[in-house]
Amino acid sequence: MPGSINRTESARSFPGSSFKYTPLRHIRVLFASFVQGLFAAAPPNNYHWTNDDQTTEIIIRDENPIHVENYGERPCVNFTPGRAQFYSLGMDDLADYSFQTDGKTKSVLVPGTMSINVSSRNDIEAHDLAWVIGEHIWLLRDLFMKKGFFELGRGIDISPPGPPGSVIPADQADGWYVSTVSVPWQFNRTSKFTPLGRRIVNSIETTFQLRDPVHYESLGWPSAVFGYPLNIQESFPPPFYDASDVYGSTPDPARARDYALPRVPHPLNPSKTVYVRAVYPYRARNRSAYLR
Repeated sequence: MPGSINRTESARSFPGSSFKYTPLRHIRVLFASFVQGLFAAAPPNNYHWTNDDQTTEIIIRDENPIHVENYGERPCVNFTPGRAQFYSLGMDDLADYSFQTDGKTKSVLVPGTMSINVSSRNDIEAHDLAWVIGEHIWLLRDLFMKKGFFELGRGIDISPPGPPGSVIPADQADGWYVSTVSVPWQFNRTSKFTPLGRRIVNSIETTFQLRDPVHYESLGWPSAVFGYPLNIQESFPPPFYDASDVYGSTPDPARARDYALPRVPHPLNPSKTVYVRAVYPYRARNRSAYLR
């Protein structure tokens, strides 16, 4: 029997093109739309762009590499996104913290570069078109800023015409020249997570615990249970002090280290207090480690 193939629908995972859901894809869409609109305003017989490949005088595609064999001798423009990185703004990039929910709001700058490749059979034509694109991005940078960029259009670099390299496939590159406009950009990213009731954070923490020992001392829990499976029992703060263990019985002096555990705030819900106890700490394989 043929095996079934699992398919992922990207439209469900990443809805639409926006800075909220798909910022890197959205940047490509914005640059392509800007250049298409720029040449759409050009008069006919002067690199006028239309959405019809049969009538347009210049090809503008978010296609990488661009297959020039499909477009004849017309000049082509395509886009190559550069490396994006997270630029730290301070300690833990923390913008806000909630003590009630343990929620964090973090903010970071994300800088990167967009390379706009102008390909032509004529090296002068490629260079001239690259200048037109670079100058208008610098001149109309406010249009990009209104779309959500923190910074864009400063330090634009235009390369001289040269071999196509990876812009055009090698078997189609003969006789083509490419001039590249490098446009640096930055956008601000602010994200928030709240561990309370969040399935994703719980899933991540579970995965981390499976791969790395948890240092429970850092959570304010007794170090005597470090390295053991834990039994967390929830309870609200008692109205009176009680000297018994969580089951209501008197602690066994021989196991006082196990039973006489204080209540501590639950790491994911500070409104609750919990007992944290080791599970089977007196097994032979655990005894030596427990008593060290």
